[in-house]
Amino acid sequence: MNGTKLREIREDLRLTQKELHEAIISALGEKKYDKTRISHWENDREKIPKDVIQIINKLIEKRKEQVKVIAFANQKGGVGKTTSALNIAAALKKNGLRVLLIDLDPQASASDWILREKSLECWRNGKTIYHALLKDTPLKECIIHSNCFEEQLCSFDMIPSHIHLSEADGRREPGFEHSLSEAIEHIANDYDYIIIDAPPNLGLLTYMALVAADKVIIPVQTEPPDAMGVALLLDTVSKVQRRLNSRLRIAGILPTRYNSRQAVDREVLYFLIQSVNQKAPVIEPIPDSFVFGNAAYNGKIAIEASPKTKAVGPYIRLASALAQEEPLPLALLNFVATEDEDEASN
Repeated sequence: MNGTKLREIREDLRLTQKELHEAIISALGEKKYDKTRISHWENDREKIPKDVIQIINKLIEKRKEQVKVIAFANQKGGVGKTTSALNIAAALKKNGLRVLLIDLDPQASASDWILREKSLECWRNGKTIYHALLKDTPLKECIIHSNCFEEQLCSFDMIPSHIHLSEADGRREPGFEHSLSEAIEHIANDYDYIIIDAPPNLGLLTYMALVAADKVIIPVQTEPPDAMGVALLLDTVSKVQRRLNSRLRIAGILPTRYNSRQAVDREVLYFLIQSVNQKAPVIEPIPDSFVFGNAAYNGKIAIEASPKTKAVGPYIRLASALAQEEPLPLALLNFVATEDEDEASN
C-alpha cells in the first residue's frame, strides 16, 4: 500500500488524518505513532508499517458489514441516558467508525446539548426526526452532518428532535412502530453505527427505538428506586423481542453516577449484578463526576472535552469493545474510587 492509496482509502472512509490517527491508536492500545506520521505515509516520506496496514484493512472490512443500531433506553429520566448515548457516539467515532445519533426524545436534550441555538434552525429547515416520521421527509434529508456548520459542533452526524415529536404517541396507524426501522434501511450503507437516544418513558417512541435496534443498553443510576425499575424495562424488551423484533438483544445494564465510596451505590451495584445477571450483563459503571456536568454546561461531550480524565474511561472501554465486537467490560464488586469521584465528593 502506497501513500496515494492510503489517502484514497482514508477519504473513502470519510476520516480526517486526525480521526484516522485516533482509530489507529485505539486499535493498537498504545500511542505508537504520532499524528504527523499519517501525513508522512500519505506523501510516501515513510513506508506504511504492517500493523497500520492491518488496521486499515479491518476498517475497510467493517464498511462492508451491515450497520449496527444501538438504542439507549430507560423509562425513567435523569439516569444519564443522553450523556451515555452522546459519549458512546463520540467514542465510536474515535474508533474510526461512521456514526449517526438519532435524538428520538421529544424533550430534545441531545439536540439542545450539541446544537444549542442551531437546534431551532434545524426545526425551521425541516431537518428533524419529527419531519422524517410524521411528515414523510426522507431520513437522509434530516441528517445534520458534523461539518454542516462553520464551527464543528461534534464529531459525528445526528438527526435532532423537537417537542412536536410528542405527537407521534397519538398516531394511530398500523405498523407505525416500524417507521424508524424502515427509514433506517435507506441509510444503512452510510454508517457503521446508529445510536438512538430514546425518550424516558415506555410509550410508542420507545417501542419504535427498540424495533429499530439490534441492541439496547439500559443506563441505570445507582439508586434503589432506579434499580427497582429495571425489571419493567426488561419485561418490555422481552415483549418487543417476541412480537416485533426478534433480533433485538440486551447489550447490558449500564450503572451511572456511581460512587464507590457510598455504601448505597455499592449495594445497588451488587443488587443489579445478582438480580439481572441471568437476563443481561451489568457493564462497568460510569463514575459520578463533575466532568460530565462541566462538558454539558459548555455544550460539549465529556469524551471529547476531557478525553484523558478517568471518569470517561468506562465509555472509552465500552465503545472500544463494541467497535472491535469483543465482550463488553463488566462490573465488578471491588471497584475503587477514582480521582474524579474524590473531586466530585468534595
